[in-house]
Formats: sequence, C-alpha cells, structure tokens
Amino acid sequence: MNNMQLAKRVENLSDKLKDSSSGNLVHIDFNSFSEAEKLLFAKVDEIEEKYRENGSMKFLAENSDLIFKNLEVIFRRVRELYCYVVPEVLGCNGNKEIVEFFFKLHFHSFEADLAKCLANVRRWSEKDKEEFLLDLRKNGGFFSPNSERF
Repeated sequence: MNNMQLAKRVENLSDKLKDSSSGNLVHIDFNSFSEAEKLLFAKVDEIEEKYRENGSMKFLAENSDLIFKNLEVIFRRVRELYCYVVPEVLGCNGNKEIVEFFFKLHFHSFEADLAKCLANVRRWSEKDKEEFLLDLRKNGGFFSPNSERF
C-alpha cells in the first residue's frame, strides 16, 4: 500500500470516528458513577429546580455544601480521566513508568500552584481584578495563540 492509499484510509477512519452529536463537550457516562454520587446529583438537581422557582440566594447558601460536593465529584472524575489518559498516550513508546513519574510530578505541582494563585486572587480588590482583566483583554493572555510572548 502506498502513502496516498494509507493517508486516504486514515482519513476515512477519522471521518467514521467523528461524533457529530457531541459538539465540543466531553461526556462522562452517568452510569459510571456510584449510587451515592447519583443520589448527590439528583439532590443538587432538586436544589437547582427549587432555586429557579424561588430565586433565593439564602436557599443556595444553605445548600452550598451539597453543591460544592457535586462539583468536587465531577472534578475528581475529570481529573482521574485526564491523569489516566495523558500518561497512557505519552508513554505508549515504552517509557510509561518515566512518563507517569514526570506527569504526576508536574500535574500535582500545577494544581498546588494554581490553588495558591487563586487564593491570592481572592484577596485582590475589585479594582485590582478589573485592572488585571482590562490588561488581559488589551494585551491577550500569556498563552493566547495570537500572543507574541511565546
């Protein structure tokens, strides 16, 4: 098989694998969650429905522990998926153990650094936040594709 035929077969396979129904969202199978997690999701759905009915911020505040637990469960699942997939893909050339070591080192350091940064941002005044956002919008983010900072 020549290169042109191989490229055409790969392109055809890629087209067949596209999921046009999902858009840009990643879906996690609801059935993969435990029964306790499903109950938590149902309870938070009830809270959301009641909030839509009464619009009470006090009601949300009273249920904030459940809401945050719901977000924590989803975040944990996404983190588990990411931390499984990335080393698998990057380590497929036989260096999986080394890739896993460096991935864990940098990923967990990233989360700790991000948490520290966000804790600092929470202490910023509204004026500081507005000035930061204005500068960000004006000059672009450090990692924006159009940035000259790369």
